[in-house]
Amino acid sequence: MGPLEIKFLVILGVLVGLEQANAMDCYSCNSCNDPFKTSEASTVKCSGSCYKIKGKVSSSNTEVALRGCFPTYGGDKCSEGTSDGVSGTVCYCTGNLCNYALPLGSSFIVLTVAMIVYVGLR
Repeated sequence: MGPLEIKFLVILGVLVGLEQANAMDCYSCNSCNDPFKTSEASTVKCSGSCYKIKGKVSSSNTEVALRGCFPTYGGDKCSEGTSDGVSGTVCYCTGNLCNYALPLGSSFIVLTVAMIVYVGLR
């Protein structure tokens, strides 16, 4: 591995470490459907993961969306499911205000910045 690759890995490691080490802000709201307006939500400090839940109530065909902080680390992932007549998607993310729109989250941004830095070092 050459010096350029080592620089890239060090920068990527620092960016990911900074992202994970600090408490972040998450949007928090109930019934904040898409298109999402940040003025409809508050922000909360979070040391776990931000989340966005988007679903549909089958009995009324009503769409719902919730955003907030999950107290433990949930990673950057989404899963689909059905419970009590509501089907939808739950997504967790680990970047500042990352639950604005999902599934693209902070990891995508970190990788994009790292690739730009890598190309710039060449």
